[in-house]
Amino acid sequence: MDGIPYEIEDDSYYLFTSAELKAREYEFVDRGRVERMLSAADMDEFLKVLGETSHAAGIADIKSSNSFEPVMLAGFGNMISFLEERLKSEHKKIIFILFFEEFLHNLKIVLKSLLLEEDLGGLYLSLKYEYAQLMEAYRDEKYEEIESPIPEILEYIKKLLDETQKKDPRQLELSLEKFYTEIMLKTAESLDRKMMADYIRYKIDLINIEAIYRHMQLKISGPFSGYLHEGGSLGLKIFTGLEGESMDYVVKELEKTGYADVIIKGAQRLFSECSFSSFERNRDLYFLDYFDTIKYSVSNLEKIFAFFLRKKIELTNLNILHTGIRFNADKSNLRCKVD
Repeated sequence: MDGIPYEIEDDSYYLFTSAELKAREYEFVDRGRVERMLSAADMDEFLKVLGETSHAAGIADIKSSNSFEPVMLAGFGNMISFLEERLKSEHKKIIFILFFEEFLHNLKIVLKSLLLEEDLGGLYLSLKYEYAQLMEAYRDEKYEEIESPIPEILEYIKKLLDETQKKDPRQLELSLEKFYTEIMLKTAESLDRKMMADYIRYKIDLINIEAIYRHMQLKISGPFSGYLHEGGSLGLKIFTGLEGESMDYVVKELEKTGYADVIIKGAQRLFSECSFSSFERNRDLYFLDYFDTIKYSVSNLEKIFAFFLRKKIELTNLNILHTGIRFNADKSNLRCKVD
């Protein structure tokens, strides 16, 4: 990660917003409290520690729903509202980049709902648009209230369903994932901010690496190419060249890339006591370090994005912690997901 050549210029338009977010860094849960939550014997103890943080106001909702998810989604909604209010119009598309996984999840729900002809709204994550709003826009082909790139992706779903004779759900999902990733890279590139475009390129690389890990660990038949996305900084040749090799060989080859920490720690934990969640956690840490390279800049889009990426990761981890404590999950396994 050292030495990445980003010369991020400060933008006076974002001076007040960046200063405000700097002053809000007290909101993040410190390491000591995370450790106490991990060690909590029961939900009462977990909530007691949570009550010492900026998330204390959500405890009533957590108790009434027996879930952290409403608090997490409310936090996501607040983040989106803040960005909608403060960003230049041409920069608001970073909302889609920030919530890359969540928008993909929602579009998969739309695809599955249409394919199965069932209402799957209960699985949808309410963010920028509601489930009914997207379904209505899709059916009426009226996207005036839906911002790009969502209309393009909904149109691609329509094309998939209209043109595919044998509708294999998994193949349709993979096709959607590949198109979605392509569109998100174009969206990031349209910002004309190299660091943001590279963020998606690196995300694509790590999606591909995780796909290979899953492919090998689960002994899935067929070539890697069916699971890989184009547009990453590494290209596909390095991955397809690993087909047929042992996991040890794959790890050693991928260690030579800029993702060594993710590769090594993800593989070690995957094949010990942990799961793919450990890889996802190391991926999160990689991107937090990535944006740390511009910590000495003062006010710009990247600093704003970095703040909310950190906040999003924290909310997601607290949701994992709450769920783990609620269902008495093994503490060592829980630590793999959030440590």
